Amino acid sequence: MKTYRFVVFLISAALTLGSRPGLAADEQEQKDAAPVLSKAAGLVDLQASGGEPFLLLANVALHEGSKSTTGVFAMAWAGPGQYRRVFRFPGFTTTEVVTDGAIYRQRTTEVLPLMIWELDGLLSVASAYRLTPRSKVSRVQTERTGATELTCVLTRTDLTDSRICVNAVTGEPFSVARGVDAYHLESLRERYEFGDYRPFEGHSFPHKLTFRGWNSHVVEVQVQKLIRVETFAADEFRPPSGSSRMHFCDSPETKGEVKPSTGNAIPIGFSDVEVDMYFQVGPSGGVRSAQVVYSSDPLKNKEIVNWFTGTHFPIKTCSGTPIAYETLIRFKTGH
Repeated sequence: MKTYRFVVFLISAALTLGSRPGLAADEQEQKDAAPVLSKAAGLVDLQASGGEPFLLLANVALHEGSKSTTGVFAMAWAGPGQYRRVFRFPGFTTTEVVTDGAIYRQRTTEVLPLMIWELDGLLSVASAYRLTPRSKVSRVQTERTGATELTCVLTRTDLTDSRICVNAVTGEPFSVARGVDAYHLESLRERYEFGDYRPFEGHSFPHKLTFRGWNSHVVEVQVQKLIRVETFAADEFRPPSGSSRMHFCDSPETKGEVKPSTGNAIPIGFSDVEVDMYFQVGPSGGVRSAQVVYSSDPLKNKEIVNWFTGTHFPIKTCSGTPIAYETLIRFKTGH
């Protein structure tokens, strides 16, 4: 075994690696940032308590280098804790139904593809504008992009730096850029952009959403329909046949850190390897299943999976009860 620099970026928004405190936050900067981000999140949060039932339909284009594919995303939302989501692409389809405190999933593959993770994160606009307890505001500043004046909040969470910008006039989310700056790793940076806002039942929602990052990955979403729904079909939220079932919690509490069983000791030969890994995590934080979804050196995939088998993940609880969950991490090793 040999020790290498080991950088991990967790794509799941609620999880971060490391125990070091973030940058010391100026109290005034924190106070200035709070109303800006709160307003932005509230404007686009169609799933807030008291929100109107809706149907959203969007066309999606996924680009990975020279390869591209198109598909659709649809969501029927009746209220908190009751909705159906469908992702449909060539070679991959998933239907997800949340009802009666459980989430039911039916997928054509056990593992969620990396590009679908990125799409899911892009669609969670409100979540991107809500700071986690570990987020530290370092600065609030005014910028300009073309004719648009922006208010941008710069934050840091452990190794991750973020620039969260809103339209200074409307307060609507404009962009989020984040990644690992510690070692100038451009491949570990990502950017979300939101535009073409249209009003909906007291909110304002973007009809054009774009993700860029992760080695020339691009996700483009064009909302085709966003309408209020008076009533849904009787079977709209019926669990799909043959679906898996997990406990659903809208806002689980997370405690702990990602702890590889070998710490920072990485097997010899793993230098300068980039990997994206999918994990199913049990209620106790242990790994139930692990699979490489991208690797810059596929010949090492089996060894990488074995290396991560003993990793301990944060424990998530819902009303004090530990729950199972899935997550995706990206890591890069270096000299």
